[in-house]
Amino acid sequence: MYNALHKRDRDAGVTLIEVLVVLVLVGVMAGVVGLSLGGGGGRGDVVGREADLLVARLNRAADEVILTGHTMSFVWEQDGYRFVVQDGAEWVPHPLALLRELHVFKDTVQFSQTAGAMMLADDMRPAPDAPLTLTLSSRNGAEEGVRFDGINASRIESGI
Repeated sequence: MYNALHKRDRDAGVTLIEVLVVLVLVGVMAGVVGLSLGGGGGRGDVVGREADLLVARLNRAADEVILTGHTMSFVWEQDGYRFVVQDGAEWVPHPLALLRELHVFKDTVQFSQTAGAMMLADDMRPAPDAPLTLTLSSRNGAEEGVRFDGINASRIESGI
């Protein structure tokens, strides 16, 4: 019969509990190191995230124009963009919260092009020979392109 008070032989090796404790400690340390290195969510691809956001907003704006039939304009400056709608004779911020606010880029991102505007209307067809192409760039030289034909926006390959 095994005695619970019986001392283990020193040459017996390690117990399963000791192995599990070591594995837990290694896992915790790996998690701490992984979080401190900040992979995948840090400051990495700021230009790419801004390009994705612009594509999503342009597509949403085009959908709004098609669904509501209200004319809208996409207005950009070197450091940001906004969406405005026609209210009588004047242009006012879009009523949809997602499109209402002026989106200002962080200090490291800007459009390569100067200011401009593109009108969106429900009767407009895409212009395959001359879609709007905007380039977002950062101080570190990263560039991303966005192409918008009036109905669909998409990112285009770097090095445009």
